[in-house]
Amino acid sequence: MIKKSLKFSLVLTIGIVLNACSQGPRPLEITIKQDNLCAFTNSIKTYYGVDNTFLIYLGKIDYTKEFKSTYEKLYKNAPLPIDEKNCVLIPIKEIEKNIAYEIVLSTNKSFKTNVCLIDRNNNLSIKYVDPGKSTCD
Repeated sequence: MIKKSLKFSLVLTIGIVLNACSQGPRPLEITIKQDNLCAFTNSIKTYYGVDNTFLIYLGKIDYTKEFKSTYEKLYKNAPLPIDEKNCVLIPIKEIEKNIAYEIVLSTNKSFKTNVCLIDRNNNLSIKYVDPGKSTCD
């Protein structure tokens, strides 16, 4: 009886650990700050990657092709983009308006979001794109 209980506990523990480790990307927050997109994790559990670095990159969403980065920047020893005041700035000129983009922040974990920069009468706003979608509709 004790062996079965120990075996069950071990299997349960391994299952919980594997599930926690296999979580996909976490959500990335995006706002507009002057002439930039402002990306941050909104998570206090954000830590540096290798050599105190983190990477931000983005590319157009096109599920018929392999992902191709159109902008990327590596940060070393920079403040972690946990909140809006320490966000990573991406120049708006790097993004076409009304086109869906995937934005990824790679630290010790991966944070990701899909967004469109919407331009309505020279008024810019961010629209989050639902998973699996590739348009700003």
